[in-house]
Amino acid sequence: MIHAYDEYYLDMSQRKLASMFELAVYQEKLTVDEFGERFIQSPISKAFEEGDPVYLAGKSANELLGLVLGKQIEETEQNMLASPEYWVGWVLAYTQWYTCKTFAEIIKAYPCSKLLLNYFPYHEMDETETIELIKKQLSTESPLKSWRKKRKLSQTELAEISGVSVRAIKAYEQGKLDISKAQGETLYKLAKTLDCSIEDLIK
Repeated sequence: MIHAYDEYYLDMSQRKLASMFELAVYQEKLTVDEFGERFIQSPISKAFEEGDPVYLAGKSANELLGLVLGKQIEETEQNMLASPEYWVGWVLAYTQWYTCKTFAEIIKAYPCSKLLLNYFPYHEMDETETIELIKKQLSTESPLKSWRKKRKLSQTELAEISGVSVRAIKAYEQGKLDISKAQGETLYKLAKTLDCSIEDLIK
């Protein structure tokens, strides 16, 4: 199964995002929803989605939180007893890595405050149990459709720019044709037009 980035960085991502949520709530007095919204609007969310080692390995949770909030965050001793808010960040990072969805997509489908309400009993379960809970609310639309919408293109516009027929695009988006079995040239044209990788389209 394809994941968002190399598993080597997953633990760093989980610990950093979990700590950011905890600091945002207990030190900066934000709600989990307020911080979740600030996070997905910042470039830092993209760095987490790509497993960028410059941020995941090179910066502390305090530094990352400061970048999200646009302010200097006082360095504090890390809480060793993980809070429910810490768990929210932990499981969000795992869900993003596992599903390859953006944090914006995940949080829109399953708000942070709703996730927090499931701390009991899900924090005692394997992360995959929480992922299944979230996946039920996530859009099941095809990666092609997601990327097309992200680029604000209609099916007709995508066809005109890429040179791939509207009929084929509709079939790929509806799952009537398996896009992973499309010709390499077709995948290349679609990926180039949508400014994404071929792998992004066949996940």
